[in-house]
Amino acid sequence: MSIGPDSQSSSQYLSSSHSSINRSKKASSEISKTYKHASQLFLTRRLAEAYEALEPVIKQPSQANGNHSDEDVPIIAPIATAATSQRIKIWSLYATLLDAAVDLGNELGKQEFGQKLYRDLVRQVQSSDVWEQVVQDGYQGREASVDAEVVYNL
Repeated sequence: MSIGPDSQSSSQYLSSSHSSINRSKKASSEISKTYKHASQLFLTRRLAEAYEALEPVIKQPSQANGNHSDEDVPIIAPIATAATSQRIKIWSLYATLLDAAVDLGNELGKQEFGQKLYRDLVRQVQSSDVWEQVVQDGYQGREASVDAEVVYNL
């Protein structure tokens, strides 16, 4: 067995794979915790808090946060790398949450979410922007990959 450049790149590859698996497990755990927390908030009718809890999982992190090198690595929302069952749960809760928010009506909606956010949520629902968000952030633009349960819930 020779020890040379190939051996070194193999161990770097294994190290990289191991790091990737650990990040994936951590992300999966965080998504599960977020889902549990947001669903509890939703069930206790704390809709704005549930929405805020889901946002970091379903939206792409901004490049302004730092932590992004100059490499050509795309920035994707955590939900895009989640297991199918987690994606279905998160997007179903999100759709249900938006429906409940719109059902509050103008007066209560503005009290719960604030005037600007409530207006943005209603516009998003009425203009079908929710579908675009699901496709872009949740499935990296691959419309045909959207899970059937998610389509049904939207």
